[in-house]
Amino acid sequence: MSLSTVGVQPTLSGKVAVVSGSSTGIGAAVARELARRGASVVVNYPDPDDKENADKVLSSLPLSSKSMAVEADLSTIEGARMLADAAAENFGKVDILVNNAGIMIPTDVDDPDDSRIEESWEKLVNLNARGTYFLTRAVLKILAPKNSRIVNIGSGSSRVASTGVSIYAGTKGMIESWTRCWAKELPRKYGCTVNAVVPGYVATESYKAAPESVKEPIKPLIEQTPVAPREATTEEVAWTVAMLCEEPAGWINGAYLPVSGGTVMI
Repeated sequence: MSLSTVGVQPTLSGKVAVVSGSSTGIGAAVARELARRGASVVVNYPDPDDKENADKVLSSLPLSSKSMAVEADLSTIEGARMLADAAAENFGKVDILVNNAGIMIPTDVDDPDDSRIEESWEKLVNLNARGTYFLTRAVLKILAPKNSRIVNIGSGSSRVASTGVSIYAGTKGMIESWTRCWAKELPRKYGCTVNAVVPGYVATESYKAAPESVKEPIKPLIEQTPVAPREATTEEVAWTVAMLCEEPAGWINGAYLPVSGGTVMI
């Protein structure tokens, strides 16, 4: 079933967007919102087991969309190149890059199991950090030279300390630093802006399916959210990403934009 576009102006018509990790969760919502505004979207999924989810996202996009799904594991350098190459082959350019692919694995720095910590480190750093860096590097070669956008998905954990997430928070801190560096380094060379959208707790499918033992410690924090005692929806995060991709947002560069109801403040 296609997403309704009644009353929506095709403000991103003719644009091509690559959204990493977009078969589920925030990435899927971003893909839908960008397509709803007229963009063609390259939906990314990591392995064959996730193809069905990616196909569901594609089928939810407007019928007029020229979007496609690409399997590419962004925890590898080859995966980043494959995704960029697929976009180049099919569209010849990329106007919008949304670096969304990432995972969160709870880890305690004093966990006595060295092998578990090493495995978590490899998975988190390779996908969250290396995937963002090398996909950006690959896409720069085909980035449209005017009014293009790079939007990095961060996390409130890089600013609001919590227990058991130090490796994850560290990877998101890297993304926050890269956003600032790239916002100075890239705009005049590539005609782009670079910003970070930073969700707090979001009611994704994986969050909803998490065991109560995981969600229980978070509930008091959610209850203290200034705007309302709830998580963000994926659509609220997606709207913020899409807003930064609109042409009138061209003077927003280097922003760290929380979508957290006030749990994260600058």
